[in-house]
Amino acid sequence: MPATDRDEALRELGRMAMERREDMGLSLEDIYERTRVRVEFLRGIEQGTYQGFPDLVYIKGFVRTYLNVIGADELKDEFMSWLNKESSPKERRLPPANVLGNTTSPTKGFKLASHFWLFAVLFLTLIGSGSYVWYSWTNSPIIPRFDATRQAGAMLSGDESSPDVLQALSQDNFLSVLPESNVTPVNEPEPKPVSPYLHIRADNTDVWVEVAINERVIFSRTMRPGTEVSWDLPARARVRYGRANAATVILNGKELANASGRGTYFYEPDGTFRRAQ
Repeated sequence: MPATDRDEALRELGRMAMERREDMGLSLEDIYERTRVRVEFLRGIEQGTYQGFPDLVYIKGFVRTYLNVIGADELKDEFMSWLNKESSPKERRLPPANVLGNTTSPTKGFKLASHFWLFAVLFLTLIGSGSYVWYSWTNSPIIPRFDATRQAGAMLSGDESSPDVLQALSQDNFLSVLPESNVTPVNEPEPKPVSPYLHIRADNTDVWVEVAINERVIFSRTMRPGTEVSWDLPARARVRYGRANAATVILNGKELANASGRGTYFYEPDGTFRRAQ
């Protein structure tokens, strides 16, 4: 399938970003160590391919974080503009005129014939359905058991009762004629677990943020409004904020309320958080 303008533009922007990174002497692993954005996502940004990425809001966050590290903020607006555009739909072609037939209306004879065949098909369908229901009912394994029960009832109404008949009427023997279920339970696939990750976005003002995972500081910077950063979360993260309620926190794909503010917060891989006392 031919590439769209959006695809070509994103590939070109990714190539420019890759050249800027290489000019700085940085590898993709170096960018990962600074941003904790996965290497495959970084490679996809440079190649202009975004298959397998999370939702668009996370793609934008990854791109902003990557451009901030390589000092290519001038590419940010153009990246965001092309990411917001949808790929152009496939060109739709009208069917050839001769496929639709001529525009003359059918004659009355044609309409009568059409109605006749319509009713004939409906009639045959009803006959076939009724025959199938009758055949299924008369060949059901439960019918002979009902007949035997009716006969046993007649025998019991006489002067003598037979032990064989009583046994035939027992509950266990009656239930044994019920057909076994052929329904096979469908095992729905279990949802694939999401790898724990932490995403922080500066909102309407500058905010200083320090992030430490496994007691190792991996990020310490003043984030400008709109800046977003993400990290995998193999263990508890300790995050310090320099301004109250100036950042939005997304933990394992869920936006947390009252999860940031002046002071220190702890975020767990299981999706819980708390503020340090």
